[in-house]
Parts: sequence; structure tokens; C-alpha cells
Amino acid sequence: MPTASPFRRALCAVALLLVPAAPLAAQSLAAGTRVRVKSPQVVAPITGSLQAMRRDTLVVIEDDVSARIWSFATPNVERLEVSAGMKGGNRAPMTRWGLTGAAAGAALGWAIAVLLEGATGDDYNDVLSGALGAAVGAGVGTAYGYRKLEEHWTPVAVPRRVGLLPTRGGVRLSYSASF
Repeated sequence: MPTASPFRRALCAVALLLVPAAPLAAQSLAAGTRVRVKSPQVVAPITGSLQAMRRDTLVVIEDDVSARIWSFATPNVERLEVSAGMKGGNRAPMTRWGLTGAAAGAALGWAIAVLLEGATGDDYNDVLSGALGAAVGAGVGTAYGYRKLEEHWTPVAVPRRVGLLPTRGGVRLSYSASF
């Protein structure tokens, strides 16, 4: 019974560790799944529903008024992502609404201080009133931004035509390319 050299066994172990199991998951994507595709063929990522994933082609119908059908060769796909749904608590809307609330709160705090000084004759600190309004406005704006939903994406490996094939004498590494 022939045995493999230690070098071949180490090479086989490294090959098994480097071959991802993710292409199996990518091949099991169902038609109609919401995906986002980044490719050098397009300027912006294409968001749409997956129509088919053939051996070397990915077909997507764009979610737009035109509903254009896009075909991508799998070597040209830089990134394939699947929608994980809409989720709240995102940093961008929290920051945007927090800053908007801070600006509005500062203006409102300063305006209230000016109006109260004129009506009551008391002396208010305009800077402190504006800062207090900004703090309250930022809190309210951040809480509002926390509730804003954004779509989250999960990357999926694009299946390449590389694989391990079991043979009677062991395992064979195969690579297929077409031009």
C-alpha cells in the first residue's frame, strides 16, 4: 500500500483548509433572493432579485423602475451580498438626526432665553441656554435616528470552478477556467 510523503500530506491538509465551504452555500441560493452585486462592469452596486446562478453566470433582475436584467460572469463579480433584512440602531441615521437635533435644540434654547429675558426682565446666559438646548435636541434626535431602519447585507462567496474531487487513490484538486 503506497503512502504519501509528509510533504504531500501537509500540502493536502493546507488545500483542505483553504478550500472554503461557502461556495456550497452560494450555490444553494434560491431564485428570488434579494442580492447586491458589486462588479467592475457597473459603476454602482446592483440591487435586485437573483434569477439564476449557472456554472459561470449570475443573473439578477434590478429592483428599479426599468427592472433591467443583468448577467455577470462569476470571475467578474467582486462581491455578492444577500439581504439580512431591515434593522434599526444604525450609526449613520443616529449621527445625522443627533446633529440635526443638536442644531435645532441650540437654536431653540437660545431663542427661548432671548424671549424670556425680554418678557420677564431676568438675565439668562445665552450660551448655556443654547448648550442645554443642544444637549436635549441631540438626545431626542439620536433616539429618533435609532428607530430608522436600514437594510443590512451578508456577504456570500461566489462559486468559482475550483474543487476537490475524490478518486480511488485519494483526492484530486481540479480547476476549470473558460475563456
